[in-house]
This record gives sequence, structure tokens and C-alpha cells, in this order.
Amino acid sequence: MASAGLQDFWPGPSEGAAAVEKSGNPRATLLMVNAQMFVAAPARDREAVETFEALALGFLPLLDTPTLVTIARILTPCPDTPDSVLAYLLRHSPQTRDVVIGHSRHAGAENAPALFGSSEGRMALAARAGIDALTVARLLVLEEAVVDDALAANKSFVSCEEGFALLLDRARHRPALAHILLSREDLCEHDEAALYLAASPERRDDIRLRLHDTIAHRRAVVSFSLSDDDRDTLTNAARKGDGPALEAFLTTAFGFPDGTQWHVLRTDRHDLLPLALKALGLSPREMAGIAIDLHPALAHPLSAIKRLIRVARETDSAVALALVEAILNVQALSARD
Repeated sequence: MASAGLQDFWPGPSEGAAAVEKSGNPRATLLMVNAQMFVAAPARDREAVETFEALALGFLPLLDTPTLVTIARILTPCPDTPDSVLAYLLRHSPQTRDVVIGHSRHAGAENAPALFGSSEGRMALAARAGIDALTVARLLVLEEAVVDDALAANKSFVSCEEGFALLLDRARHRPALAHILLSREDLCEHDEAALYLAASPERRDDIRLRLHDTIAHRRAVVSFSLSDDDRDTLTNAARKGDGPALEAFLTTAFGFPDGTQWHVLRTDRHDLLPLALKALGLSPREMAGIAIDLHPALAHPLSAIKRLIRVARETDSAVALALVEAILNVQALSARD
């Protein structure tokens, strides 16, 4: 049982712990009794916490999962439970991890700093109801995909809060994260446009329609006219399969900042190219020729070309430009200001 020194400030075991003593597992009984005494103690100084930590870490590896689940339920709500004990419970099994995570969703991060020390713990914090700005900042700076996913799914982390823009920017380059964000109901029009490439065909239609209704004023403000030399430069880059040269041309043509990252040949971004070409005013035939020449993956299967032609016919040039800007997070003509 607890040492004589610990008994000075820990009360006696509860009836529940007494029942455990009859289970026949002396290790489980010892840790269960001391866990309940630790949680019920009116005060826990550093010596008490360190003594319990040593006892718990010695016995936790020797106990079965059902016993550890019970231990987790006792210890997780206690703010003085040692970080190392929580970390062990997070790692041990899905069952003990779920207990810790389940409580952590409703507990302040300041009460469980150990949660920052493991991926499971950080996921628990990211999923917590009422998550605060400091916790969000501490999680985002780690750039951990599974934690970003948990934040994206957390309805307590609303789109207008600080840090959401960073999460949105990461989603521009990671479709799995974009899919999670697109399931939210608090995205503004620009947020949805930024995630256009990850949206379903039906969602894309809806995004384009709403953009069409809100950017009519841009039709007279931003437009592009390619010269014959420009068109030759574009088609020659495509015929050579020179993706970087083609992207450099697009950056210059739109007046985007130097170094804008297009990645039009990345498999999840193929639909960015027809949007860019449509924004520049190319015809469906020209767009199809450039895609076919640039890379076989852009033209096969046949449905890829059909999709490109559909974009050319159904998307207004101003809408295409707005989508390109949102996807790349840049502004047309910005390099000319």
C-alpha cells in the first residue's frame, strides 16, 4: 500500500478500491488503491507527486488493459497526474488512449502538458471542445498532419479565428486536409474557392456559380490578351514538356509574384491548368492541345480531356481567374504594382 509518508496526506482507500483488493491481483490492487488515494488527497506536494510517479511507472507495465483503463479513468481528470503516467496511458492501447483523449477534450491544455509530448496527446488537444488560441498556436507550429486534421474537424476552432488561415494554406497543398475542411459549414466563399481542387464535382459547380454572382465587377477591371508571341511561347513550352517554363510563363502573364508555386503536373492539381488557360482567354481547342503536349497524364484517360473542355465551356474567365488566385493565394497583377 502507500508508504507511511504518503499516508500522512492521502486519505484511506474508497470502497471501490477495497473491492479491487478482492480481485486477486496484488499489483492491480496496490496501484488502484494508491491511484484513488492520490486523486482524493487534499494536497499533493512535489514529493507526493514524484513518489506516486515512481510507483505508477513501476507497476503500469505489469497490468492488463482492463485494469489500465480503470486506472486511466481515475487518474486522467486529476491535474497533478504526472505527465509520464499520462504519456504511458496514451501509448499503451487504443482503449487507454481513448480514455485520456476523451477527458482531454474537455480539459485545459495547461492541466496536461504531457499531451504535447505525443502525437496521440496532441490529437486529443486538437479535438478539445473550447480549444484556446494558445493551444492552437502550439499545435500548428509543429506542422503535424494528423494534428492539423484534428484541428480541421474541430468545430470549436472556427474559421474566423487566428490560425485558421494557416490551416487553410496547408490544405491548398494537402487534399486530405482540404477534404476535412470542406465538410465544415463555416467556410466563407474565398475559403471554398481556395479548396476548389479537392472539392467534388457538385461542390465545384456550386463554388463557380456563387463566384459568378459576386465578381461581376472584375470583368471590366482584370482581363488578359495574349499576343501571337505569347501563344507561341506557351505552346512551345508545352510541346517540350517543360512544366517549369510553362509555369514561369503563367506567372508572368498573370503578373503573379515571382516564385509562385503552381505544381500543375502534380496529380491532385491537374485541373489548375485549364482554369489558368481559361483565365487567359484560350479556346477549348488551344487548351486541349497544350494539355496533350505537356504530359500524357493530363490527356489520359479520355475523361481528362472531356473535363478540361467542360471547364473551358462552363467557366467564365473571371471566375477561372478568381479560382486560380484563391488556389495559389496570390493576386493578379500584383507584380506590376
